[in-house]
Amino acid sequence: MSWLSKLNPRHTGSKASRATGQPTPVTADPETCLMVFKNHWAQVSRILERRDPRTADDGSAVRNYADQMMYLLVEERPREDTGIGPILEMVMLEDVLDQLLRWHLRGQLDDDKKIEQLKLFDLLVSQSQQPLLRHKPVLNPLMRLLAVCVEPRSPALESSLVLLLNQVCVSLSTEPSILELFFHAQTDQGPANLLIFSILIPFIHREGPIGQQARDALLLIMAISAENTTVGRYIANNSYFCPVLATGLSALYSSLPRKIEVRGDDWHALRREDWMGVSSITMFMNSLEFCNAVIQVAHPLVRNQLVEYVHNGFLVPVMGPALHKVRQRPLPPEVGLTLRL
Repeated sequence: MSWLSKLNPRHTGSKASRATGQPTPVTADPETCLMVFKNHWAQVSRILERRDPRTADDGSAVRNYADQMMYLLVEERPREDTGIGPILEMVMLEDVLDQLLRWHLRGQLDDDKKIEQLKLFDLLVSQSQQPLLRHKPVLNPLMRLLAVCVEPRSPALESSLVLLLNQVCVSLSTEPSILELFFHAQTDQGPANLLIFSILIPFIHREGPIGQQARDALLLIMAISAENTTVGRYIANNSYFCPVLATGLSALYSSLPRKIEVRGDDWHALRREDWMGVSSITMFMNSLEFCNAVIQVAHPLVRNQLVEYVHNGFLVPVMGPALHKVRQRPLPPEVGLTLRL
């Protein structure tokens, strides 16, 4: 599948497929849903305002009420006159998401609780019937949560984190204008800049679904920022995206197999079905194809820098000497393999 075909993304999975274990879609009238939401928030607020030590029952109650509140929010449709629904309006006025997150942060936010919060925001971003990320009372708590999930990370936390960031980038691709808001959002450590981008960079060369989701998300950011000089300059001058991508090719190249089983005497080139089962070749090809896709769609500042890094950090010091060895002895297996690719 071409990387460029992923620039018209669809939300991963339908509501039905992602809603396993969730309450059935809300069918009540908007006034009833708003009343239920207000009642739930009143119960949660009483717990959040307490100064005495929290109990396990407090945590369970907040989690259950918050889950039901978020399901009501994602099922709500915007009003024609204001462009937002009454539940979302209340979430913004009461700063519901920020209060919930700050309450969790005051306690012991272990990986399991972080994953719960990431899944909550994943639900909001991927399932909402109305745009949410354009609103600071949604965006700022999201960025604050991402900032506390950066390090250290367990495999389960990494999976939830990258999935959420992938969904955020899909949402951004449908509303590119809000990308600028991510520069002005705040975390407890200060301005977020392009935090979603920085978190994804270490997963560029990761194997498996988590690496694929990260590359898909990064490619969407590249395409979105193609006409945005502020973002393009930030990626080129204030991130390690280009050097990580280019130098990673060298590391993956060195891991290519020394030999590969051929199908017969007339075999002369690798086809996709030949290398899909070899993890080292698959990882190298994924990164190489991703690099090519980025060069095609990225901002000129990023594109030019990446070409320079690939030339000076991979082609000249790695591929060049290997190809020159042809004159002294038979072609090294990994070079022949690359040429056939």
